[in-house]
Amino acid sequence: TGESFCQMIGQLPARALLEKPWGPRQVLSHLVFWHETYVRQIEARLAGHGWLLPEGTFNELNAQAVASLAAVGVPTLLARFRAANTRLCRLALEPKAANVQVQLKQGSKSWPLDEFLVMVETHIRRHGDELRKAHSPRGGRPGEAPPRG
Repeated sequence: TGESFCQMIGQLPARALLEKPWGPRQVLSHLVFWHETYVRQIEARLAGHGWLLPEGTFNELNAQAVASLAAVGVPTLLARFRAANTRLCRLALEPKAANVQVQLKQGSKSWPLDEFLVMVETHIRRHGDELRKAHSPRGGRPGEAPPRG
């Protein structure tokens, strides 16, 4: 899922990455921020260390994520997303990971890592589907013929 999302972003024309306030570039920045945050949290928990969870509403945190990565180029964002996604998958395979509970932010519910990663995959897939629809002729997948009638 992560790789197919990266491939879809990589195939978009450059103008698509600049078009909207919450377009492909911002979605990618948002995913980089959250994936890197998840990795740091899980690593800290596996090491037995405390972790200061992000604090604020999701809208505030997503805006901060986009602003903090605004100067980072898309190729670098893609590399960072791939690295964080790969690290998440590797962390999930560690024997101690079965006992790790993950939270999105302060005050949010805790999830067992395996359930959390299913939610993360669904989240990536949803963003990818939304972007494909927004940047494909008549909302189809790239390369699909537009519907008739």
